[in-house]
Amino acid sequence: MSFLWPSRDDHLCELIEASRRGDRGAFRALYQELYDPVARFVSRRVGRREDAEDLVARVFHKLLERLGEFDRRKGTPRMFVLAMARNLVIDHVRAARHEAPIDDLAGVLADEAGTPLDALVRGEELRAVREALEELGAEAKEVLALRYGDGLKHQEIAELLGLRADAVKQRASRALRELKARLEARAEQDAGESRGEGVSNAGL
Repeated sequence: MSFLWPSRDDHLCELIEASRRGDRGAFRALYQELYDPVARFVSRRVGRREDAEDLVARVFHKLLERLGEFDRRKGTPRMFVLAMARNLVIDHVRAARHEAPIDDLAGVLADEAGTPLDALVRGEELRAVREALEELGAEAKEVLALRYGDGLKHQEIAELLGLRADAVKQRASRALRELKARLEARAEQDAGESRGEGVSNAGL
């Protein structure tokens, strides 16, 4: 009879409603529930620990300010707060004038067995995977990071980016194909260079 129990999203919605009414205990509970996903999301994209910690604190400060804007008909509490985190990370990166790391996506995927990219990561040097990822466009990198780094579902990514779920699926599939093609091209190039070196050495 587990269907009688409220879902985690229902529980978070209740905490938001109580926080709106000024219940400090409810906001502390909301903070505890959402801290880990927010901290993981931010730390994967911001290199310096001090910066990441500052951004996480700013996320929850913004959440407190914007509790009244949450509408459960438009999405879940987790996506509501992750959208704030994403915007703050983007602002941080722009201010720092460098590209956000994609949470060392290659390294993350190497530890995530069973994903579509798992075989690619296992079968290639991580360095090659990192280089291939860096060659992808920002849109492709973000979708891969959200899907396989953060473990978000297509519908959650759609909610976060303001897209349709089928559009997210298409972007993820296209990014996977592009990454695979780049890795295969690199492998062929490396093999050709190795054969060339072998012929050169044999002629000495």
